[in-house]
Amino acid sequence: VNCPVHRGSWDWNSSGGSHRSRTSSLVDLKDQLKSALSKTPYPSYSDPRLVFVFCGNGVTYQGMCKELLKHEPVFREKIREVEILFQKFNNMSVLERLESESESKDFSKPDVVQPLLFAIQVGIASLFKHWGIKPDAILGHSVGEVAAAHCSGLLSLEDAVKVIYFRSTLQSKVTGGKMLVVSNMAVSEVLNLLPPYLNKVCLAASNSPQSCTLAGDADAIDSLHQKLSSSVKSKNLFLHVLDVPAAYHSQMMDPILSQIEDSIGSLQVNHVETELFSTVTGKEVEQPDFSTGKYWARNIREPVSFEQAVRSATKDKNNVVFVEIGPRRALQRNIQETLGNDNIVMSSVQPEKDHETMLTTVSKLFESGVQIDWDQFYRGCEA
Repeated sequence: VNCPVHRGSWDWNSSGGSHRSRTSSLVDLKDQLKSALSKTPYPSYSDPRLVFVFCGNGVTYQGMCKELLKHEPVFREKIREVEILFQKFNNMSVLERLESESESKDFSKPDVVQPLLFAIQVGIASLFKHWGIKPDAILGHSVGEVAAAHCSGLLSLEDAVKVIYFRSTLQSKVTGGKMLVVSNMAVSEVLNLLPPYLNKVCLAASNSPQSCTLAGDADAIDSLHQKLSSSVKSKNLFLHVLDVPAAYHSQMMDPILSQIEDSIGSLQVNHVETELFSTVTGKEVEQPDFSTGKYWARNIREPVSFEQAVRSATKDKNNVVFVEIGPRRALQRNIQETLGNDNIVMSSVQPEKDHETMLTTVSKLFESGVQIDWDQFYRGCEA
């Protein structure tokens, strides 16, 4: 069998699922070694709570997930399935965009980037599912809620594609404003600075007790940025203006809210297979969350209640393991600032080593006590 990579020690892992102390090993993809890498066994904890976190904007890049497209047929087929549904609305080829070698300025456009991110997230989650890895809880940050709603079972893939099409297309028509990330400062303190900027700057995302995103009028954001930069606390502050064409989750979205509501309308609610948490409400899904145009209008306009959703998804739970679903790490720090540094947060994919990262994550999940369907994982790679 022509397998792109030996996935570790097949016989050992296949028979060792119940070992108190597990180890798993993966081949160094760069060298295509034939012998598995040995690792020190980690203690296994029984029944970890696995939470998938679907990241939002700002994580996409040219060439993302090319190795997965090349080596994982399940991933590629799911991307193709998304593409076929998407092309009912728009003739853009999702696969062509992902596999293109040429640099594209389109990666700043919501109507290009958001569908690509959605497709990748659905593809990653589908590949994990194929390998028997099923989360106990799911949540999404901003645009990540679209893929999260589908992967939880609530929305069909067809309806989720409809949401991502109208969300991204309408957002691409709105430009102006700025977004500013403020970290290493209590969110409550940041909010105390906003009254002078009433109706000009608002909270766009509450990511952790020490990190938030502000959005609004460009001049007002610049003024606030300057004020924070020259404050006595500026030495420890992390301030970053996001490279986005519009101020999402602010008044800049108001002109398209009614169009979002009308275009998306009512969606069919399916049986939720996995606990789903909303970053609009910060709580577990309730009717009619995720299934109306009104909800998706709130999704682009209201603050992302990420910190609260993370707390809700982990309330009274021990031994929680997070996996970020997206093309690069984005939310690890926010999760650990919210729950503590001892919480495990893994990336599904990292730039330039997407396949390697994904296989390593499977290895780490196994070591953390997550059940893997090794037969599926090694299918086609035994020989």
